[in-house]
Amino acid sequence: MSYVGNKPPFITLPADDSVTSAMIVDGTIVNTDVNASAGIALSKLASDPTYDDSGLQDDVALLGFRVASNGSLAKYNLVDQTVDDFQDTSGVNASASANEVRNAAGKYYQGEVDSSPTGGTETSYDDSGTTYIVNTFLANDDLVVAQTTSIDALMVGGGGEGGGSPDGGGGGAGAVLHRTSYSVSAATYPMVIGAGGTGGVSNDGADTTGFSVTATGGGGGGGSDGAVPGGAGANGGGAGYSGPYGAGTAPTASGWTVYAGFDGGTGGASTPGSENAGGGGGGTAAGAAGTPDLGGAGGAGKQITIANTSHYWAGGGGGSANAAPDPAGNGGIGGGGGGAKNTSGTFGTGGGSALNSGANGAASGGAGGAAGANTGAGGGGQGGDGGSGIVIVVSEQALAAANLTLVSTTTAAQAAPTKGDIVLTYTNGAGTTTLDTDLTAEISADGGSTWTALALGSEGSTGSHNIATSHDVTISSTITAPWNMAYRIKTLNQAVGKTTRIQAVSLGWS
Repeated sequence: MSYVGNKPPFITLPADDSVTSAMIVDGTIVNTDVNASAGIALSKLASDPTYDDSGLQDDVALLGFRVASNGSLAKYNLVDQTVDDFQDTSGVNASASANEVRNAAGKYYQGEVDSSPTGGTETSYDDSGTTYIVNTFLANDDLVVAQTTSIDALMVGGGGEGGGSPDGGGGGAGAVLHRTSYSVSAATYPMVIGAGGTGGVSNDGADTTGFSVTATGGGGGGGSDGAVPGGAGANGGGAGYSGPYGAGTAPTASGWTVYAGFDGGTGGASTPGSENAGGGGGGTAAGAAGTPDLGGAGGAGKQITIANTSHYWAGGGGGSANAAPDPAGNGGIGGGGGGAKNTSGTFGTGGGSALNSGANGAASGGAGGAAGANTGAGGGGQGGDGGSGIVIVVSEQALAAANLTLVSTTTAAQAAPTKGDIVLTYTNGAGTTTLDTDLTAEISADGGSTWTALALGSEGSTGSHNIATSHDVTISSTITAPWNMAYRIKTLNQAVGKTTRIQAVSLGWS
């Protein structure tokens, strides 16, 4: 038996092979050659009004899905038909689609939008296949949480300023608060960032607040020949030579790990020409005392890994020393500024130690280094500024259900199409999908300029996937070449209790 056409139905031949030939065009028998002894008039089948090949069209489409999947083909093109089971994204027009998120493991599309926390400077990174969102706050702003989520958070108070000349003490570092796997509800959380101490002598760093807790600022360094004491704070400021140091007091923050509470170092002897000051307290250690031969080093900060990066936070500022050969104190690891060692009162800087992480502890709560002695032609100076506070929030990227628009790339038709049909498979991620209410389909023959709606009907299921079809829909006759075929699938009414997953789509035309 021979046939002509692109939709050949299955024909059962008589056992005696009385049918020698038949011609089928678009599912209709138009010519027969019947052996007279069989007495079979196949011409009657041609006019049978009960004949319907839509089921066979579904079978062809489903077979195409299976072939595409087995061959790992993202988009499988037949004559007058395309099949896409989303092995990758190549069959989807991303610029024309909306809220389309492909699940790589399940190879389906679902409507979702990013509902991760917003605010501050937003960045992201991937770790072992999971995307994490990072919100970094260097200035006052709101963290907006759209849905209950688990976060890791770091908060650092502002560092104290280094003590001024003559022979000032190093500034104390701001407190460090750290918390992991912290569940926060949907709400707006104001973040207030504490500035580092600036200006004159012994200016303390300001507090950083958020999540109803406070990372207090560090104490300013002492100075003025001991007349100005080191400031009290989260970590105390170092004493100017022969002066009192500042005491450190750790803040209370239930559920958080707190790194603070260290005193500033004491000042050295007041022997003329060898005056030395104490270093400021850091996040994990007190400032070192000044000695006749050495300015006190700032206390070390705390090393914490957050946002996939390990960093030291909240180093104390180094105390100053008088003229050579006495060395000034190094800033504490974690951004503490080194004390000045000179005879002209230049500012303390963050380069006092190779272990420092930033000039004057910028954005790390590190304290300022102290100024040098007022013995040179340049006169006395003020200490280095304390580093500003910071808040960092890290969370897994959160996606919420949203209405999907999924538009295919185009496929050129060989001739002007007049009819279109679609077969798609879908699953319910949650709830039950109602065709033409929660799930709609359209066809275009001009690359998406004009769309024809398709009324979907249920054709049962194949395995765990539901089948929806629409056949012989008339396409607008005004469309001219080129005939670029495309489909548009939409999911509607998507929410936590209703999510529809598009598993595969077959688009046909004639």
